[in-house]
Amino acid sequence: MQTIITKDGSQTLYSNQYQQSFHSLHGALTESKHVFIKGAQVESLLNSMSNAHILEIGFGAGLNWLLTASLAHKCKTQLVYTGLDQYIPNAELLSDLKYRDLVDEAFLNDTLINWRQQFPDIIPNGTYQLSFDHHCILNLCIDDIPSISLPQNTFDRIYLDAFAPKVNPKLWTIAFFQTLYDSLQSGGILATYSSAGDVQRGLIACGFSLTRRTGPPGKREVLSAKKPEFPHPL
Repeated sequence: MQTIITKDGSQTLYSNQYQQSFHSLHGALTESKHVFIKGAQVESLLNSMSNAHILEIGFGAGLNWLLTASLAHKCKTQLVYTGLDQYIPNAELLSDLKYRDLVDEAFLNDTLINWRQQFPDIIPNGTYQLSFDHHCILNLCIDDIPSISLPQNTFDRIYLDAFAPKVNPKLWTIAFFQTLYDSLQSGGILATYSSAGDVQRGLIACGFSLTRRTGPPGKREVLSAKKPEFPHPL
């Protein structure tokens, strides 16, 4: 694992295991803001709700979490954020990325690093809850992601930020998409950087309606997928 400076000045990590970077080399911060924060309409969600539940598939180094939690703090919205991954980079790597400089609430990054320092390189499988203040709770689930049980009709937004389908195919199957669909609340939105044909067809097969969006630098298209809004029973 090594740090790389991307074209917008923010840093990312390169995974030797997957032979891929965690974010676009054209700009880690730019990609996170465009694909996930904007693509999932997070700011409008946090401005319109007193509490929100967000799920991330592929927590990685936590950039999407930091941007989302910082927004929640600004909006004074209670955020419960669930991040799923098999591996969280060690505290030294998290510190080297300097993500604390990218958000207004630097304590969010510092708290995550301090928590990570408590563990060896490989964190034991399990769910770990970090409470940052009365606005933000982070639930980190460390395990083989498809084996993690997700509650139904719970999340307002999902970030699908796993490594690419060609290197991590188990997180891009119709069966996994169905699990994500079922875990979303009515009207919830899933955002992802992948616009591959198989991904589009799989999401549609599960019931999502798709919006193809212009991608960030280096990416032609990205996707937002919405679960239909079902009427409440009388």
